Amino acid sequence: MEDMVCNYRKCRQSLNSNAWVTSCSHIFCDEHGSKEFNKKALCPACDNNLPGKFDVIRIDLSPSEQYKSMVLAGQRPEIILEVCSRALAFWTYQIEQERTYQDYVSKKAKERNTQMEQYCEQLLNRTQTEVSSLKSQISALRREVEGTKKRYNDVYEKLVEKNRQHQKLQLMYDSLRRKSITVTNMDSIEGNGATGPGGGGGDFEMPISFVESHKRSSAEEKRMKSAPAEREFVLNPTNTPLHGQSDNDSIYNRFNLELGTPNEISRRLGHRKM
Repeated sequence: MEDMVCNYRKCRQSLNSNAWVTSCSHIFCDEHGSKEFNKKALCPACDNNLPGKFDVIRIDLSPSEQYKSMVLAGQRPEIILEVCSRALAFWTYQIEQERTYQDYVSKKAKERNTQMEQYCEQLLNRTQTEVSSLKSQISALRREVEGTKKRYNDVYEKLVEKNRQHQKLQLMYDSLRRKSITVTNMDSIEGNGATGPGGGGGDFEMPISFVESHKRSSAEEKRMKSAPAEREFVLNPTNTPLHGQSDNDSIYNRFNLELGTPNEISRRLGHRKM
């Protein structure tokens, strides 16, 4: 048999012990009944006024055998039947109200479920539409990327070709520049040689070895000009001439004239004449 439940809106628990019953056919658990009816005599379910002594009573849903045997004892059958019929009507009303409430809850749940299904279906359709749109965009972007790669490869090949041409031109430029520098240096050297030391030509750098040789030659010329020609001859006495030698040989052996090499003699004599 189905149990009755508390008619308090926030409770709805099954009743199997003490409970509070009202004349407006509502029943409440012991906790909420005691709390509400101690404050005011109003039904928490329908807000009906309950001023009578027996409009609200506390009952035991699990009565003892003695109570069962004594509660209707001595009453006439019609009273017993009337009391039982009213008790059955109260129980039937509670069961019917509970079923109505459960149907209402089920109906609301179905409505929410229907709304959720519709919402999910709309969301699914919108998501599928967005996915299709994104796929189309991805396809377009892929085509654009392929086109960009192709253009990049073309530009890269052109750049490589330009770099090759640039290197070739750079080599040609370096070669022509070296040739130009060589011709310029040769022209400068020729111009310095044509003008001479005092000709007013461009600056010409003489090698260090040439400068040192020129200094030594100048010093030698000064020395020879300052000394007389007789000092260049050095006579060294020799031993007594041997028996059997000619006079010419004796004279030659007696005196050894150190004149130097023929080139030196000619150069010295030439300097003396100057």
